[in-house]
Amino acid sequence: MDLSVTEAVDFAAYPVLQEVRRCIEEISALSVIPEASLQELLDKIDSHAFNLVVVGEFKRGKSSITNALIGANLLPVGVTPLTAIATILSYSDRLTIQVVYQNDQQASIDAENLWEYVTEKGNPKNEKEVREVQVGYPSAWLKNGVRLVDTPGIGSVYQHNSAVTYSFLPKADAVLFLLSVDQPIGQAEYDFLKTVGEYAEKIFFLLNKADILADDEELRESVAFSSRVIAEALGKQALVFPLSARLALKAQAQHSDTLLAQSQFPAFSEALERFLMKEKGNVFVSSVTRRLVRLVSQARFTTELAQQSLHTPIEELQRKIALFEKKREEVAQEKSDFVILLEGESKKRLDHAVTEDVENFKTELAQTIDAAIQKKFKEIRQSPSRVLYETLERYVIDETQKAYDAWREKEDDKLSAAFHALCARFIAKIDDTVDELFRFSSALFAIPFDVVRAKSEWSMQSHFYYKFWSEPVSLQIITSSFILALPKRVGDKLILNAVRKYGNDMVEMQAGRIRYDFSQRLDHSMRAFRASMLARIDTTLAGIESAVRKGVEMREDNTQTASERSHDMDVMLQAMDSVTCRLGQILDRPPD
Repeated sequence: MDLSVTEAVDFAAYPVLQEVRRCIEEISALSVIPEASLQELLDKIDSHAFNLVVVGEFKRGKSSITNALIGANLLPVGVTPLTAIATILSYSDRLTIQVVYQNDQQASIDAENLWEYVTEKGNPKNEKEVREVQVGYPSAWLKNGVRLVDTPGIGSVYQHNSAVTYSFLPKADAVLFLLSVDQPIGQAEYDFLKTVGEYAEKIFFLLNKADILADDEELRESVAFSSRVIAEALGKQALVFPLSARLALKAQAQHSDTLLAQSQFPAFSEALERFLMKEKGNVFVSSVTRRLVRLVSQARFTTELAQQSLHTPIEELQRKIALFEKKREEVAQEKSDFVILLEGESKKRLDHAVTEDVENFKTELAQTIDAAIQKKFKEIRQSPSRVLYETLERYVIDETQKAYDAWREKEDDKLSAAFHALCARFIAKIDDTVDELFRFSSALFAIPFDVVRAKSEWSMQSHFYYKFWSEPVSLQIITSSFILALPKRVGDKLILNAVRKYGNDMVEMQAGRIRYDFSQRLDHSMRAFRASMLARIDTTLAGIESAVRKGVEMREDNTQTASERSHDMDVMLQAMDSVTCRLGQILDRPPD
């Protein structure tokens, strides 16, 4: 009983992508598009790996679905919010499991010990400081760059689990979104669904635990309800696959076609296979190709504009330039509005969220550190007073730093995901403004121009500069000879009280530092994003103006006739048309 895909295609080696590469090289030779824009497309082709991410609320059966896909009871499953750490499965000739810690160290483990690292029971609140677990497994699903990512459930009492899941959304190329027949979609799940829709090009909706319903009518009602909610959240219809991961696994273990049919799993696995075999590569190729078509279309317009300026009477040209200047003033106001809206959304959705998260963690950590101090005090209270306070002081520093370092990395991922989502919205606004500039200029100068929409991305800067302050104010009260001269029982009590206050102060101090550093990093990234987006508009304005000015200057230059210059630009336009035609054939080709 094998549910795995029968073969796999390495979409990175598609001949069609080599054709896209050749198109990029030909356009680069014309020097009509900034090299940075073309290099970005080449980098995307070279580095792409396909992430198939399994997401959903807790207790939906995400790990069970992953196990059913690979045909093995590998990942721990349970009825409680179990998964705490992301598990990334990729292809290997044999089973390998590598634990990657937050300090970049790695360790190999056996399959029977996996639960100790990826579950809340084995690794509560990620006390082992695991970043992720990488599993190599000989499954055909995982061949040729596909990575299957099992994420923790959102919506449980363990907030750190949700943060891990959100951190993977920007990396998702396709998503398996788990629902369950025993729990209708709630508000939190609805909101999460809309967030997922902002990231993934392709989403498979799986309605798990279909076997627990008494009859087919109940199942149809459950599917219909889920379909309506999904359509409302995403603004489009979506196919929902009812299935039972439990029965699918059982069917594979018993080699039972009857159980497999009852699980309804084949309908989903066949759809996924078709996607990975054909649509996966097509989605990727389409994304890269459309972006290049957009760039070529804009470059062609400015070249044709320069050519037309060679022949337009100077009075008419000046009139059109004056009208374009009025449009520039309108765009200047749009730029100002963009900055105001961006800053407002950033403060509302990001700054405030970070402040709230820091405050919540600070409160929780202060209580944890205080309890830990008292426990440690009891363990070493027989030590001499000086050794006692020095040991406790060092203990407070180490525990506080360890806690903040672990929390900071999770918060960093969460903030990056939120930043990415915010930028995606504003990129669309900027692209609309750029397109409107081209449409206006097209009508003004009577030059045809078709808007080409293409997905753009922006990522938050990956480096984080927070450093733990390892030289805090010392415990001066307990260094005095007076304290050391007191009877040990009395002096120890003063030492404990002082260390407890010191621990609280340490937590408070680091909270302020980390809040400041998050704020600075967010501000720096937002300013970089704002500058880049405004530069898109300025570059478009400058390109259109430059094209007109180039035509005027060439008219005044007597080294070549207008006819000769026009001929040179005809050659460039023909080259761009040739590339555009080939790219259009790529977009129009039937699925592979």
